[in-house]
Amino acid sequence: MNRKVMTLCGFMILSVLSSGCEYDNRNFVLEVSRDRPQQQISKNIVLGVRNFNIDTAFSSRSLVYRKDQSEYETDFYNRFLIRPEDMITEKTRSWLSESALFKLVLEPGSYVNASHVLEGNIITLYGDFRDKKSPKAIMKIRFFLIKISGKSVVFTKTYESTFESNERTAESLVEGFDNCLTNILSDFEKDLQERL
Repeated sequence: MNRKVMTLCGFMILSVLSSGCEYDNRNFVLEVSRDRPQQQISKNIVLGVRNFNIDTAFSSRSLVYRKDQSEYETDFYNRFLIRPEDMITEKTRSWLSESALFKLVLEPGSYVNASHVLEGNIITLYGDFRDKKSPKAIMKIRFFLIKISGKSVVFTKTYESTFESNERTAESLVEGFDNCLTNILSDFEKDLQERL
């Protein structure tokens, strides 16, 4: 059998094998909902929100599951539509814009000068599946509110939220992340009302 025939046979076998491998990937986005009414405060603060950082272990678009004390796995089929740090940054920016705590919350690329900047570190973002009967969504974020003049940290705090589910599914985990982020942003907003 000459080389051309072997190459052609190889391509045919590869195409047959690959045609039967259709991946059913699903993409998810986070949603947060505001329950508390807006409360206006008399502050002339213009806030810029920098893109959040995320721990490298959770920076994948794939959902991450914790299986054991130090064993984690990523889900090839179930993923975030965009990078989780970008999505959480945007949800935080929108939440704070609707909070009425600030004169303005700037969009990326704005020409307006901010008086304060918010930075965030996403420390954990995973589904804890160690207990098969009570899977949990886990999220932890550290916020830094910085006053640009003087470059001083006005407020910093780490927030952690856990949401327990009855199902070990991607849909339930993302719903748990929604609840975690809503809880974290609600607590963060409440703390800012007391500090600003």
